[in-house]
Amino acid sequence: MKLFVLGLNHEKASLEEREAYAIPEERQGDFLRQALEIAHLEELVLLSTCNRVELYGVSRHPHLASQSLLKFLHDFLNLDQSSLQRSEELFYFYEQEEALKHGFAVASSLNSMVLGEPQILGQVKAAYHLSCEQKTVGRLLHKYFHEAFRVAKEVRTETSIGDQPVSLSFSAVRLAKQIFGDLKGRRALVLGAGKMSELTLKHLKAAGLEKIYVANRSEVRGQDLANKFGGEAIPFENFERWLRDVDLVISSTNAPYYLVDAEKLKAVRNTKKSSPLFFIDLAVPRDISPDINELANVFLYDMDDLGQIVAANQKERFKEAEAGMKRVETAAENFRKVLISLEAAPTLGELKDKFEQLSQLELAKALTKLSHLKEEDRQVVESLARSIVNKALHDPMVVLKEEDSRGLVESLTLLRRLFRLDEKF
Repeated sequence: MKLFVLGLNHEKASLEEREAYAIPEERQGDFLRQALEIAHLEELVLLSTCNRVELYGVSRHPHLASQSLLKFLHDFLNLDQSSLQRSEELFYFYEQEEALKHGFAVASSLNSMVLGEPQILGQVKAAYHLSCEQKTVGRLLHKYFHEAFRVAKEVRTETSIGDQPVSLSFSAVRLAKQIFGDLKGRRALVLGAGKMSELTLKHLKAAGLEKIYVANRSEVRGQDLANKFGGEAIPFENFERWLRDVDLVISSTNAPYYLVDAEKLKAVRNTKKSSPLFFIDLAVPRDISPDINELANVFLYDMDDLGQIVAANQKERFKEAEAGMKRVETAAENFRKVLISLEAAPTLGELKDKFEQLSQLELAKALTKLSHLKEEDRQVVESLARSIVNKALHDPMVVLKEEDSRGLVESLTLLRRLFRLDEKF
């Protein structure tokens, strides 16, 4: 039996193409059960996320199984013939060693759009558990996915791939922590109540800010967001009054003009005598005028500044990804030996049975001629026979473990032919 992966992801497939092949959660169980009836397919796991659709299978004939599986996928989703032709460019196919490395890399978030993102491991685990529930997982995929989970944990704990912020909201809060050292006891004003503001508030809350104020044009939305994170909603039309009471302002609105400039800030705050005030502007177009940088104790960071931080941190993740891939490759090589053992086990078992039968026949003949032996001497002779069988099989087992997939098939075929294992003894 051989492991294979058939799939597409964000690297080559557009969002629309990924959407076309995505299998709705409520239909995934039906897909798995029906797909397992395909000829040559023995085991199957389906992984369907926003960035990938992948099928992990086990078959004696992976290429034939993958072709049938791709055709079934199109039929299941009612896709047209042109999509089937296009799929040859979109879908990738990996077998044995390459399939091992790919799957381990996926679970370890080394094949994600954002390197190191933690969600993918949970998605892989959910896919595996669903397939277990549908009884489409057998011995090989059980071993494989548990090894993938172990490798993913090792990459996460023994590298720093997930340490550096790569989202703007997280980068903004990380920057604030670098500025103040510790956000506990600090006060922040958040302008806007959109998705970016919500993500920023989530990180600010986790950082332990003493007080969070939220100002938004829609009072209801601002109040809801403030309540969600234990903050206080304030009127958007006169938020400037709170500028004298906060240490940090994070702004992300759709305003077509500057909400804060040097003149407005001087009107409410004596910058020379006040403590430092930091602005982080996440808006495009900008909410905060660059002229505030001219004021004493006022500091502004905009999207370009944060973009540089994200890019730099993404580079750090790429460095960590290299270390992670080395672990993946080592794990894949070690697990390759497990696959070989599973593949070779039936043939080696039959070979051992044949050797033992021959040994027992010849031993019985010899012992009839050695009836004068004492019991302890008979046991020595029987032990010798068993030892010869085990030593004779040792070298073939070692050599088979060193074979690659193609060599293993050829070696097993030759072994069965040489010892006539397919003939009755």
